[in-house]
Amino acid sequence: MKALMLVLVGLMIAGCGATRESADVPDDPNARLRQFESDFRPSDYDPEPAPGTPPTQERPDQREAANTEETPTVAFQEEVQGYRVQVYSTTSIDSAKVKKLECESLFPGERFYLDYDPPTYKIRAGNFLTKYPADRFARQLAAHGYPDAWPVPQRVYKDPPAPPIRTP
Repeated sequence: MKALMLVLVGLMIAGCGATRESADVPDDPNARLRQFESDFRPSDYDPEPAPGTPPTQERPDQREAANTEETPTVAFQEEVQGYRVQVYSTTSIDSAKVKKLECESLFPGERFYLDYDPPTYKIRAGNFLTKYPADRFARQLAAHGYPDAWPVPQRVYKDPPAPPIRTP
């Protein structure tokens, strides 16, 4: 009986040991993550810009994907810290679009932006580099029926192109 017990204990000890070292396990547990990060290109996951958004700098991979000479290059717009004037805020996209069109018809020389900050849609105007012209424009808006217009600090375009002229 002792001999049988010794044989079973010996088999158990021999069965628990590894016969060879695993080649699949890397020495560094973060090696797979580093490999993924080295191959990762965030530009592959950038969404296409929505129609009507201000132009941005064209990326080289976009030019390669287009592979045509007819594709115009988009002008680079420098963004700086500045001010915009908040004109209107609502939770309804439809009323925000209507107010934006109304503001654009009242002030055809000024750019108006529709920003979404969940759950509200905000109509903001201008690309003011300092607060003084933003305050002045807020007073003009107040005189035209928007008494709650106020300047807000925001990233703005340094030299934006002229807004498109809308014909009724």
